[in-house]
Amino acid sequence: MTQKHLYLLALTTLIALTGRTVAHAGESVPPMDDPPPPSNEAIAAEETVRMILEWVDADGLVRPPGSESRVIPGPVYLDMAVPPSVRARIHSGLIDGGMRLAADREQYHSIRIQWQPDNIMEIQRGAVNRRVIRSELFFSWLDGDREIQKTWQSSFTHEDKIPTGYLAAVTGTWPPATFQQELESGRRTLLRRIAEPAVITGAIAVTIYLLYNVRS
Repeated sequence: MTQKHLYLLALTTLIALTGRTVAHAGESVPPMDDPPPPSNEAIAAEETVRMILEWVDADGLVRPPGSESRVIPGPVYLDMAVPPSVRARIHSGLIDGGMRLAADREQYHSIRIQWQPDNIMEIQRGAVNRRVIRSELFFSWLDGDREIQKTWQSSFTHEDKIPTGYLAAVTGTWPPATFQQELESGRRTLLRRIAEPAVITGAIAVTIYLLYNVRS
């Protein structure tokens, strides 16, 4: 193989590798026509609402699971450490579902809610990725004197696909709205992240060397 042929081969390799790099970078641009996917915050809030409404009876009172004979007197205050936007989402969904809520905890019974999220973003080949929003929820029923009457727990899982360009838009700062795990599947493994820059650098060096020798 002549130097000219080697030069053309190295140049072709360089163009192909840099083209793939540009293509990966272009995946971060959101599509213009598709509606944006729901945020992680919206999913976690809606799943929490759906779960609580399963325990609300026709009178808007909460019957904790496993103790249908006991009813939490309403209105009920939701004791939860969440951003104002999340509290508004949850309150709105529960009120629409017929639950009676209190604006403060004074003299009212409370339901304390705590989340233990384990969300996953799996980066897949192409521009669409797998999102899993899941969490364990821990509930405590406290009476007007702040004494715990009952505790229970439940969980939810939501899975869908979202374009790469929306990753930043769907992620929030509230822990159930962040990703606790980020995985890569068939796209850019650790070996590829190390090898591709090395191959590109080598191809550039060979191209420059051969170009110099062909011209001389």
